[in-house]
Amino acid sequence: MAKSIPALQYLRKPEDLPVAPIYAVYGDEDYLRRRALGVLCEQLKKRGLEIKRVHDLDTIAPLLDDLRSPNMFGGAAAFVVSNRREGPRHEASSRFKEEFAAYLEKPGKRNVLVFDAATWQRNLTVPKRLEEHFPTVVAEELKPWDYAAWDQIAQMQAGVHGLTLERDALAALKDAVGSSLARAETEIAKLALLAKGKTIKAADVAFACGYEGNDVTFALCDAIITGDSKTALLHASKMAGKAETGSILSFLGLLRFQIATLGRVALALAQGAAEQTALASAPRLREALKPRVLKVAKGLNRSRLGQALAVLLAADEEMKSAAPDPAALLISVVHRLCETLHASQTNAVSVR
Repeated sequence: MAKSIPALQYLRKPEDLPVAPIYAVYGDEDYLRRRALGVLCEQLKKRGLEIKRVHDLDTIAPLLDDLRSPNMFGGAAAFVVSNRREGPRHEASSRFKEEFAAYLEKPGKRNVLVFDAATWQRNLTVPKRLEEHFPTVVAEELKPWDYAAWDQIAQMQAGVHGLTLERDALAALKDAVGSSLARAETEIAKLALLAKGKTIKAADVAFACGYEGNDVTFALCDAIITGDSKTALLHASKMAGKAETGSILSFLGLLRFQIATLGRVALALAQGAAEQTALASAPRLREALKPRVLKVAKGLNRSRLGQALAVLLAADEEMKSAAPDPAALLISVVHRLCETLHASQTNAVSVR
C-alpha cells in the first residue's frame, strides 16, 4: 500500500513525490491542502501538462474520454477534480464510484487525474484503492498543541516575502489570527508591506495585525484579561446579535484558555516572582498585552480566579441544557467575569 505523504513534508521536498497518472491531495487543514495542491500543479506544469479545473461534475463520461484520449495537438493535460460534499450532494468520488474505480484499474498514459479532495472518506472504494496504488498528500489539521508545526509553516509563509519572524512575533501572530494559517498568510503579506526590516518583531505584529471585520471574539477575550470592562461589554453586545450555541461554546473554550494564562501569571506574582519571570509562564501572550495583563494579575488571588473559572463552568453547563439563550448568556458571562477580574471598573459600565 502506498503511504500518504504529510503535506508539510511534501512542501519541504516536493521533488520526492513520484511521477504517476493519478494523485489526490486531501485533508482537513484547508490552507495546507490548497498550498500542496498549488505546488503539485506547478510540478505538473514543469512536466509540460496543461492544468484544467473540473468543478460541479454532473456526468463522468466526458472527463474519462478526455483522460484516455491523447490531445490532437500533441500536448497533455492534468485534470484537477474538485471532490467536495455540499449539503445532500455527495462528492464526485462517491457519485461516480464505479466509473472512477474502473479508471483506477487502467488509467490513461498521457493525461493526469488529480483529486482536490476537501471531502475524502478513506474507507470508501475510490479513496481506498487510490491510496493503495498512487501517491497522495494528506493535509491533516494541526493539533492545538503542535506549536512547532504552526511556527514552521508561518516561517515558510514569511520566507516567500523574504521575511523572518522572531519567536515572540510568531506567538503574537498566532494569537492575532486565532491559529488560522490562511489568515496568517494574509497578515504576513500585510507585514511585508508595512515592516521596515526583514526581521519581524512582536511590536510589528501588534501594529499591523489589528482586528478587522465583524468578528470580535479575540478582541473580547483580550479586553477581559487586560481589565478593559467597557470595551469587553461593548464587544459582548456586538457579538450577542449573532450569538449561536456553537459560536458561544467555542468562545467559552478560548476564554477558559485565556483566563488560565492570566491565572498562571497571577499565581507566579503571588509567589514573589519577578514580572518577567511571571510572564515567562505565559509564552503565548502577545507582547502588546503584557503590561495590561500584569496590572490585572497583580490584583488577583486564588479565590477570584476560582470564581472566574466557576462562571465559565456554569455557562458551559447552561449552553448544553435543553433551551439555552446564547445572547443573554454571553452578556451575563462577560459581565460576571468583569465583576470578578476587575470589579472596580464594572460598576461604572452598563450594557444598553
